[in-house]
Amino acid sequence: MKNEMTAFDVLAVVKEITPLVGGYLDKVFHWDSRNLLLRVNMPNLGRREIVLLDLKWLYVSSERPETPEFPSQFAVHLRKLLSNARIEGVSQQEFDRVVVIDLMKEKAYRLVIELFGEGNLLLVAEGKIVNCLISKTWKSREVRPGADYQFPPARFNPRTQDFVAFKKAFASSNSDVVRTLATSVNLGGQYAEEVCLRASIEKGSKASKLDEAGVERLYQGLRSILDEIPTAQATAVLEQESAVDVTPLPLHIHQDLGRQQFPTFSAALQFFLEHRKVAEKVALGNPEVQRLERQLQQQRDTAEKGRIESERLTRAAEGLYTAYNDVTSTLAAIKRNADKTDWDELRGFASTLAMVESIDPQRKKVKVKLPEMTVDLDYARSIDDNANVLYSKAKEAREKQNRSLELVRATEVRINDLRAKDTKAALVEKTTVKKTKEFWFEAYKWFITSGGHLVVAGRDVRTNDQVVKKHLKLPDRYAHADVHGAPSVVIKDGSTASEQELREACIFALTHSKAWNAGVQEGSAYWVLPDQVSKTPDAGAFVPRGAFIIRGKRNYEHHISLELAIGEIEHEGARKIMCAPRTAIEARSKRYLLIAPGEMARSRFSSTLSKELGVPEEEVSRILPPGDVKILESHGLALGQPVIKE
Repeated sequence: MKNEMTAFDVLAVVKEITPLVGGYLDKVFHWDSRNLLLRVNMPNLGRREIVLLDLKWLYVSSERPETPEFPSQFAVHLRKLLSNARIEGVSQQEFDRVVVIDLMKEKAYRLVIELFGEGNLLLVAEGKIVNCLISKTWKSREVRPGADYQFPPARFNPRTQDFVAFKKAFASSNSDVVRTLATSVNLGGQYAEEVCLRASIEKGSKASKLDEAGVERLYQGLRSILDEIPTAQATAVLEQESAVDVTPLPLHIHQDLGRQQFPTFSAALQFFLEHRKVAEKVALGNPEVQRLERQLQQQRDTAEKGRIESERLTRAAEGLYTAYNDVTSTLAAIKRNADKTDWDELRGFASTLAMVESIDPQRKKVKVKLPEMTVDLDYARSIDDNANVLYSKAKEAREKQNRSLELVRATEVRINDLRAKDTKAALVEKTTVKKTKEFWFEAYKWFITSGGHLVVAGRDVRTNDQVVKKHLKLPDRYAHADVHGAPSVVIKDGSTASEQELREACIFALTHSKAWNAGVQEGSAYWVLPDQVSKTPDAGAFVPRGAFIIRGKRNYEHHISLELAIGEIEHEGARKIMCAPRTAIEARSKRYLLIAPGEMARSRFSSTLSKELGVPEEEVSRILPPGDVKILESHGLALGQPVIKE
């Protein structure tokens, strides 16, 4: 399982933090000595939160972790100096695992996040360390408050070095290709192997022996990774449904493993860390698993003892036949003397025999020296009888070994079953409480258009009234469908919406009406200006609660198919599940389903999808259209057929 971020991970997360440039640092939280959270206020966009977990995992969080009620001294000091400081820049130092956040208040500050070794966070001003979490001295630099700050010694930067420098690293290498890429080219082991695979170069071949064409292929393999990262989908690597790695792009070395893709590296990293936490919890141990592991070790020890004893006895029996004549004459001589002398005289006689180490007349046993070992024999028996006894005991030892191995296999199966159950239970425990961030518009039905406009719609009679009276303003647009039960739909700032976005709002109005269950294939809806929407009826007429009068021209959208898409998106830095017209989802998500009216029970669908997405079932059920469904397409999700591969 992955234990730290790579330089490629840092490259990806810096790209995701960079949009926070222009925001203002609000507060710093610090807990458990190695965890920090930087809360950033973004003008007109709300808050974003940068999390540094265990001083080695850095990401933009979609949900705020639990933070302490009272700040630490370190957090108090940073708040005093940096509250409301403007973020001027975010960068990766060379190609190291170092992130630099430039801040401006009364003067310029730098927050330096070091993700190598034990990790660290330092505040630097005018080249000197103002404060740091960990003070330490290396041969090349010193880290402590008051000292000059120096970055770690520069290494090969694959992002900026050209082919000539790349080729020189190979020409001067005394190692193989993969080690040269990992160390001299500064890629690390994982990406060194990935480059070899992409270039079709044997990783164990001698680096200095590669021809220029081979080095060129390796260089292009590296460039392809760097070029893909800005637009690639971050990927969690799965083994037996548990995340064991996370990368900013799909890697060829993982092609035989399970993979789950995410819209951002931060989202993928959070998913991985949740699984890592589960694995650590499982590793701490179920008491029953711990008992079985002790039992397993005893069974393995017993099996090993049986193997060793069986092999020893077999060698002893074979050794008798190797020295057949000498052993036969020794046993015969001892037996003759045993019949006519007492025990003391027999011991004296036996000591004169070259093959005898010791003798026990009471038990009629003699310890005979063979070329590679000594063996206890019954001198009253022949050499063949003694060999048969040894072979019989060897067989018993083998049978004991086999019985122990059967117990080992049974115990291993039991342990694996319990661990699998513990892992599943821990994952379920995690996912059942994993709510996404809540927004004000979730009191209504909602979606974000392909152009970024918020659309809200009534859920019932009360919210139909509410959405118009509270939220329909002059810059907005109103959409509706001439179908009973259709909601009132408001497109915020709809005056700047494109024709496609207005059609998306009309699709939303129709699909959330009773047309969904009516068995129709398509329908129509319209949009109008705010001043065309009224609660005032004509003389003698009545407008029921939740309904409105539309006066003037209606802008109709015809041939609307009864289809919606549902999947995960990112909104204001938070992960959300959205149900919307296909074009709106496609613009924001790579993991979604396309649905239509069907025969799958709405409750069953929401239950299954919520587990797939790792959110409470309510978050899915409350955004679905009003009826049963069928899945037309699946993108990036295991649920549904056919699966459309990205």
